[in-house]
Amino acid sequence: MSEFRLPPGLGIANRLAGRLIRWGVPMGSSRTPMALLTVRGRKTGLERTTPVALEPRDDGWLLVAVYGVCDWSRNLEAAGVATITQRGRRTSVVARRLETAEAAPVLRDAMARAPRMVRRMTSPYFTADTAASLEEWAVEAVRHPVFLLTPAHGQGSTGSGTSAATTQL
Repeated sequence: MSEFRLPPGLGIANRLAGRLIRWGVPMGSSRTPMALLTVRGRKTGLERTTPVALEPRDDGWLLVAVYGVCDWSRNLEAAGVATITQRGRRTSVVARRLETAEAAPVLRDAMARAPRMVRRMTSPYFTADTAASLEEWAVEAVRHPVFLLTPAHGQGSTGSGTSAATTQL
């Protein structure tokens, strides 16, 4: 169970955002576009889908559990693989939770670059501010998992950085 209390109305907002993302409507900011994360449940084995904000990187995407350790983050860590759906495209990904020392500066920088509205919504879930030391952000990284999602290159990978696991919906 998470030590955080989720914001009221988050479930309704997630259902609405999920529907819009599934329809291909661009959501989020250009820096952190929204996508659907689908991962197998660690207990049930059923696929679970939730909207998330992804930060594009050269090698994939960063995904931060801004509301703390939650079901999707536990499932993702247990499964190690997932599917992201963004603008009508599905991509199979391999997920790796960043070690605390690696996650701390990434988390601090992500929060520093976040739009003001996002910082306002998520600030109650963080004790460190952007001027805090990396040691303080290391504590936050334990409470807020950071994942690196990389395309799962399977058979028939093009070798051009485009995953053969990406499909149009």
